[in-house]
Amino acid sequence: MAPALAPRWPLKAFTSDGVEYRIRPISRADIERERDFIRRMSPQSRYSRFMHEFREPPDALVAKLVDVDHHDSMALIALHGTGDGESIVGVARYAADAGTDTCEFAVAVADDWQCRGIASTLIPELFAHAARQGFREIYGTILAANQRMIELAEWLGMTVDPPGDGDTVRAWRRIG
Repeated sequence: MAPALAPRWPLKAFTSDGVEYRIRPISRADIERERDFIRRMSPQSRYSRFMHEFREPPDALVAKLVDVDHHDSMALIALHGTGDGESIVGVARYAADAGTDTCEFAVAVADDWQCRGIASTLIPELFAHAARQGFREIYGTILAANQRMIELAEWLGMTVDPPGDGDTVRAWRRIG
């Protein structure tokens, strides 16, 4: 049974330039919105988020991304528009490391919505939810070349480990 969600959803938010959007947990009913969100991402944004290339998001991946239990896995989406015109413009999610009080997070924002404060609003909401679920540490794996994400992680108070032998860095922080 999924834990109760905060009664605050959907949460109204505004971009840094004043455009209203809503934040709420993703659901299985969002499968086509999620598929469309991934399709609309530029190849570079898709690679930054998924760390591999694909043109069309595999059905199994999209199904997994919308199938969250609100405890061990959670995704918050930023939505803009109404009715048939409603679309996902950002997603922040975490997944638990089995048997620990640690979880991994990821975030993606539609290319035309980047640098407008969506990620910096979604991520603290996600971290707060993870802390309420009993997680004590959260981390993300970031491409070492993704300077904007590294700067966001630092702004969020995360420790960014120096690059090792690979193409990624690890950002982490205590949340509870």
